Amino acid sequence: MSKFSKGKKKKEPGISTAALPDIVFMLLFFFMVTTVFKEKETNKLEIDKVAIKETIDLEKNIKAAYFWIGRVPGRVDDFRVQLDDDLINDYEEIRDYLVKLRKNPEYSQVWDSRFFNVFKVDKKTEMRIVKKVQDELKEAEAFKVVYSVNKEK
Repeated sequence: MSKFSKGKKKKEPGISTAALPDIVFMLLFFFMVTTVFKEKETNKLEIDKVAIKETIDLEKNIKAAYFWIGRVPGRVDDFRVQLDDDLINDYEEIRDYLVKLRKNPEYSQVWDSRFFNVFKVDKKTEMRIVKKVQDELKEAEAFKVVYSVNKEK
């Protein structure tokens, strides 16, 4: 009969870290491929194209307040004004917003020379709505108005 010795125990090898960078890279690549960025839709109104005769190109870095005047989606006769990212409930909010904007040092330096009010108006919008917005612009002493259009390709 043979004897079994309880002498030295064999050491178990540790976990190999040689493949760890490959695993991390594969995970990184997987998340880069599968991640989808949502585009923020800031326009809350429907706006149809308007026929145009002449266009000018504005500089990319202008200071401007953007007005969208159009229908609320799903409602045929409900026309609203959106100023930058917010729907306007009362036309006096326009004046208040522009006065606050004018007090901002970044805008006050360019208010008279390079500040624009950019309008994008639905072709079925009644002119009285546009006129009310223009009256509020006069009260806020923001006189430069540019009407934005989509260029035909």
